Amino acid sequence: MKKKKIILSVFFILLFFCFVFTSHGKRLFWSALVLNEILHFEKPGLLWQVSSAPKIIEVTFPGPRGMVRADLYLPQPIIKRAGILLNHGVIDTGKDDPRLRRLAEILCRAGFVILIPDFAGMRSFRIAPTDIDEIQSAFEHFIQMENYILKEACGLFGFSYGAGPTIIAACQPKIRDKVRFVVSFGGYFDLKNVLAYIGTGYFEFGGNKYFRPPQEYGKWVFLANNLDLVRSAKDRSILKELVKVKLKDEKAPVGHYLSELGQEGQDILTLLSHHDPKQTEAIIKRLPLSVQRDLEALAVGAALPNLKADIILVHGEDDDLIPFTETLRLAQSVPDPQRAYWKVIRTFAHVDPELYPLNVKNLFYFYLPEGWKMFALVNKLMHYKG
Repeated sequence: MKKKKIILSVFFILLFFCFVFTSHGKRLFWSALVLNEILHFEKPGLLWQVSSAPKIIEVTFPGPRGMVRADLYLPQPIIKRAGILLNHGVIDTGKDDPRLRRLAEILCRAGFVILIPDFAGMRSFRIAPTDIDEIQSAFEHFIQMENYILKEACGLFGFSYGAGPTIIAACQPKIRDKVRFVVSFGGYFDLKNVLAYIGTGYFEFGGNKYFRPPQEYGKWVFLANNLDLVRSAKDRSILKELVKVKLKDEKAPVGHYLSELGQEGQDILTLLSHHDPKQTEAIIKRLPLSVQRDLEALAVGAALPNLKADIILVHGEDDDLIPFTETLRLAQSVPDPQRAYWKVIRTFAHVDPELYPLNVKNLFYFYLPEGWKMFALVNKLMHYKG
């Protein structure tokens, strides 16, 4: 009996090593480690025990609007690997955001070379068509780092409002044949749909209608985004002060600002708070032409027919900043459905984890099904690592 137990133990140990050290088994192993880090984002886990700390180098390169600073994360040992350009999105901390740095280190320890450029526009709460050129230029410089990367295995990763320009950049003629994959987390299809949701709380897809109170933060990010396009100097100055107050405290009273605004400022605020999504288009048409042109230029749907890369689309079902139906529209519009992989998940609201207490009910109705979705997404991304 003892001999049989020893033989069985040796068999299972050999089976484990055969599984882990095959290419498919390795990918599943690393995917599980990465998923564990993502679900326990506050502190390092087992991945830190089985991998080396990355070497982080600050690099600079010329961009369309001047020199761009970026952080390059290199896995150890340094050999040529697949690469990801991470777009920090609309956030004032830019490439230095602690959450982004944590994600970069997770992906780097798992085997990717990571580049995080600092995009000045998005760092100052501004999304503009020029960001598309910035991202494209950064990717072109990234794939020239041939000492570190496999240029045929590089992709782009964008979050939230930053995912739109990221996908559009991947569709541009200069780089679309060089982008292997794109990841959009909580991204949009058309900003007009997002504005309809931000203003009213209503959204729809495929004949299904939904309502969810929108996050106030999204309104003020959009307004901050477009302040320099407001023609009236007086309205621009008042709105700037209003945004400053609201970004600090969403519940702060701003009634004294509203009475001082002219028609242009009033139209913008009406867009951000109205009741009927059918009126959104008419309200947008009252905005300055410069704002309307930017909305058109930043529409992902118009660029998608030119996409040649694989695309991974992820969206939180409870997202109250950009509705999950925007990702459904993206998935529906990808030119080659075989190259699209998408999931609507409940483990994230927008880009932050949303977990439930661990009990028997949540284990079966939340953790197991949602964990499987997340594992499938991570495993898909790890496929590009090779």
